Amino acid sequence: MANTTVSPKIIGREYVQNDEDQIAFKMIQEFEAQVTRMYKDKKMLRQVHTKMHGCVKASFNVEKHLPEALIVGVFAGEPKNYHAWVRFSNGNTKPEKDKKKDIRGVAIKLLGVQGEKILNDEINAETQDFLLMSSETFFAKTVKELSKLLKPMTSANLIKSNLFFLNPLLWPTLGRAIKRKVKCRNPLEIPYWSTQPYQYGKGQAVKYHLRPSPSNLIVVENTTDDNFLRYNLAQTLHDNEAKFDFFVQFQTDADAMPIEDPTVAWTSQNIKVATLTIHPQVFDSNEQIAYGDNLSFNPWHSLPEHRPLGGFNRVRKRVYEVMSKFRHDKNKLPDVEPKDSDDFLDGLNKLNRKVTLDQQIPSKNVIFTTAEVIVDVDKLKAYEFVSSVEELSSWLLKTGPIYGIIKVTKLRGDWAKVGDNRLVERGDSATLVEELISVHHYSNYSYQTTEFSDVFKHFTNKTYGHMWFDTVDDKTRLRWVYTFTYKNLLARIFLSIFAPLFLKKYLQNGLNNAKSFLED
Repeated sequence: MANTTVSPKIIGREYVQNDEDQIAFKMIQEFEAQVTRMYKDKKMLRQVHTKMHGCVKASFNVEKHLPEALIVGVFAGEPKNYHAWVRFSNGNTKPEKDKKKDIRGVAIKLLGVQGEKILNDEINAETQDFLLMSSETFFAKTVKELSKLLKPMTSANLIKSNLFFLNPLLWPTLGRAIKRKVKCRNPLEIPYWSTQPYQYGKGQAVKYHLRPSPSNLIVVENTTDDNFLRYNLAQTLHDNEAKFDFFVQFQTDADAMPIEDPTVAWTSQNIKVATLTIHPQVFDSNEQIAYGDNLSFNPWHSLPEHRPLGGFNRVRKRVYEVMSKFRHDKNKLPDVEPKDSDDFLDGLNKLNRKVTLDQQIPSKNVIFTTAEVIVDVDKLKAYEFVSSVEELSSWLLKTGPIYGIIKVTKLRGDWAKVGDNRLVERGDSATLVEELISVHHYSNYSYQTTEFSDVFKHFTNKTYGHMWFDTVDDKTRLRWVYTFTYKNLLARIFLSIFAPLFLKKYLQNGLNNAKSFLED
């Protein structure tokens, strides 16, 4: 009788499939055909994780006093502090609205990493890349399974593509892919995992995990814009830093924690080895967006001690190298790894070290409306004009039944910090008092309104205004959100009619007037 005993798998060992080269070749052909169709007459973006929310500067600080078993590769020697580029993205192969569920990604590129690297063409590069996503596990068990799903996703024939998805053999993979998509308010508030394994020194394998610090202050301007993740990221990093703990998770059981099946979650302990700190900064200029789009991130940009493992990483090596070169050649741009520099962190924004949080505008049991406009000036100029006490009466004019501002009197302070307030008088002699409740210069400010002298005192005790300043294509978007609390059901009904029919037009007309002044 034949011996059917299966030898136990070995920690850190790969089990290569014979058809990986053919699968990689087909993937490259399909990706090249897809991006050629999509970007025939325009700049070519990368084939996956196409939509970037921001490419930001960070520091990667290795933990002090690591146990000897963890002192490997970039974590070896004296405790090191690396500069890093960090790219946040959506996983889809084409840019989609941020409110759609998606796999979110983060790619970290450490700078100034000494030692020979794995890739022959970049053996002397001084970078180390870590690629992670917003799911602990991947959706495909093998590269063959992934290739069957990619074929209809990259096909130019929509009918053929849809017919592929009717194949019940694809449904388990497709179902796992759908389940791994998440909604997200801000890329800085969710955890990320490598999903794929990596060598950690000799004979060891790990997965990576990035976890946001619970002390991070996250700003959410809105969750409705097509690109709200970029706006929320920019608003957060305007004067706040964001920290992430970076963990390794060792393979401790080669059968229960397989190298070759990334749909299986590993159950071993997460061990912190570093802290990623993203500094306060402005990153949303056209120049930096183009720089981030041009950067290449590849898990094989690596020291041998952190060599990527598993079938997906082996296929990635072939696909990423070819597709990066294909994209850069099409865009007529060089594909070179960045260098570190002593002035890498120069020009960052000042960290807001206040210990009290902004007063929050209520989000329940309220009525709100918004208006916005794009102004062809920078945020500094837009902010100084719109927030000016002296200029308010010049642009917030009568619209419909709502009278414009004729006089503004400072009551406390210069309308520049939290607690400053002012008396506002409209053309119908009605007055109200506005008080600043949050101030982030050149980024956003908010205020509360009380002491109404007109009919509104019967409907509300307090209203709120929030003015946001976002960079869009090197211009400034002014976005005004006005929120009513209401006293009773009758007030709710009245304000539900008044806000969209009259107040929205009033706000929009005011912003249009401000635009005319600013661009004159």
